[in-house]
Amino acid sequence: MRRLTTFLVLGLALGGCEHHGDTRIDKAKVEAALQRYSQLVSNMDYAGVAALFAPDGELANPSQPPVHGRDAIRKFMEGFSDFHVLSNADTAASTLIDGNTAEQLGTYHQSVRSPQGHLFEVSGRIEVEWEKDPSGDWYILQLETFPQK
Repeated sequence: MRRLTTFLVLGLALGGCEHHGDTRIDKAKVEAALQRYSQLVSNMDYAGVAALFAPDGELANPSQPPVHGRDAIRKFMEGFSDFHVLSNADTAASTLIDGNTAEQLGTYHQSVRSPQGHLFEVSGRIEVEWEKDPSGDWYILQLETFPQK
């Protein structure tokens, strides 16, 4: 959290400064990548979701230990294959670009039907840390959800 706060303070202090190329293009790419993530979750494409993470990426939630790495993330998500995602929305409230890294803060909302037919609505905050690889593609370093209570 301290790292995110430092990043936000620096982002505000530097205001409209541009770093390492056109940040508007990178911002659009990161926002599109978040929408791709959201669509892949909706489609229950767990291999596709895992591929959006950096090789050492992390999926985190305060109620469970973090899941590290693409294979572990895919296997973790496959544990929910008996559930049915009815809708999923991930919305960025802010996207800050700093060279080859980006931070997003936003919200998520998901509607899921359990194997027993129960409907669950979950929502909360989402924080995503991204990294741009040498080819210009953006990958998730860390995605953390904070469910509303």
